[in-house]
Amino acid sequence: MHIQIVCIASDPVNPEVDQELGYLIADAIQVSLKEMRATSITMEVTSGIEANPTADAVIWLLGGDLDLKDVSLNEGQKNYKLLVDSLGYHNQPQSLQPLKSYYLSKYETRIGKQVTLTIPLDEGYRVYFWLVISDLALDIFDEKNNRDYKANVFLGEVTDDLRMERLLLKRDLKAYGFQIYPKRDYSYDTDELTRLQWKDLDNSCIAIHLAGGREGVDIGHESYSFQEWQEKVSETYVKQNNNRIKKFVWVPPAIRFFSDKRKFYIEKLLKNIDEHEQTYTFKTDLERFKTILHNELRAGDKGDDYEEIDEFYKKKVYIMSDVADTESATGLGQRLSTMGFGVLSLGTGQGAKMMRRQHQRHLQICNSTIVFVDKAPEEWIIAKLQDNLRASGLGRKEPLNIKAVVTANYSTATRLTKLLDENPLYHSVGVFTNDDVMISDDLLSFLSSLSE
Repeated sequence: MHIQIVCIASDPVNPEVDQELGYLIADAIQVSLKEMRATSITMEVTSGIEANPTADAVIWLLGGDLDLKDVSLNEGQKNYKLLVDSLGYHNQPQSLQPLKSYYLSKYETRIGKQVTLTIPLDEGYRVYFWLVISDLALDIFDEKNNRDYKANVFLGEVTDDLRMERLLLKRDLKAYGFQIYPKRDYSYDTDELTRLQWKDLDNSCIAIHLAGGREGVDIGHESYSFQEWQEKVSETYVKQNNNRIKKFVWVPPAIRFFSDKRKFYIEKLLKNIDEHEQTYTFKTDLERFKTILHNELRAGDKGDDYEEIDEFYKKKVYIMSDVADTESATGLGQRLSTMGFGVLSLGTGQGAKMMRRQHQRHLQICNSTIVFVDKAPEEWIIAKLQDNLRASGLGRKEPLNIKAVVTANYSTATRLTKLLDENPLYHSVGVFTNDDVMISDDLLSFLSSLSE
């Protein structure tokens, strides 16, 4: 597969800056595709506005304030659009406007400013960068291989503070075998937007929106932003089609409002009033929302047919962590996710009975478990390893043979290695030390058998 990255220079005086970003992205895409077992990958990075007609896929890298009316697209090629900055629809070359956007920038609520791709790669930005690149690489891989999906899900566009959450949710839904709509960017014209979205909703089994504290893209409407108009269209569709599909909206549990207008909009969402009467709104953590969606999407299935799980889902890793270690384990999960593994974890705030049921479900369908240890007591560790041993009694199709313990420091790893070596039941358990920056090659090698 030959992939070309065309860097449309935002700074015509120094086009080499954009090209350097292009080479960084090319290397990352190649790594992501190899994780998916793609073969014969060649990358090409160029500057200008011309695409190589022999390339299988072309990625147009756009950044800065462009003063460019159009580019030429070659018929028969797959084209993708990667934005360094939040470049508006009408500020993009006309032929590229309908292409689905992949955003390298996001609003970082913690520091109160936009972050995007720079060289050297900022450490705090690294996880988001790999999420974007792996998302793009997975879409290229799936289109190249004509992947079959069991159903379509409409996942609305989000404000710039929720781009990471949308990526994580999109990845999770694709792991379960769902195609994600929209597959193109919508115009800011509300009539055209409505027409295109209505068509996508006709082909979807559910509509999902994420609502944060930031204002959406201004489309010149006195009452609604771009993202809010999409929510309005979904609501109208549900009403006019007699609830053929449901509309779900997720609101993060901790939200910082950009304006009083936005706060008022979210309050109406949470109360399901006015234009949100047919909306199911959830203000909870993202993992809990994923569980709610999975239950809804499984409602029409005929039982739990695990043979229907797709190839990507067969690489699921279930990370178990004590309550005291939840935050520490999150970083490991995010890094594994960027490397092609689907990550399962327990949602919080759902009651002991629901958590136990979710725990058993994860043990049924995962292909490996990681017991993450930082502050967890030894009794908790042994209890979780015993759950691994009992997993075959929960309806698994095959034994759970691949297990790992990941610790926060070397002294804990040494102690647990000695403890597990003394018990023949745990000789197949690998013990590894977590690294705050990278995942050890030993752990990746240990988990690589998931995709054999």
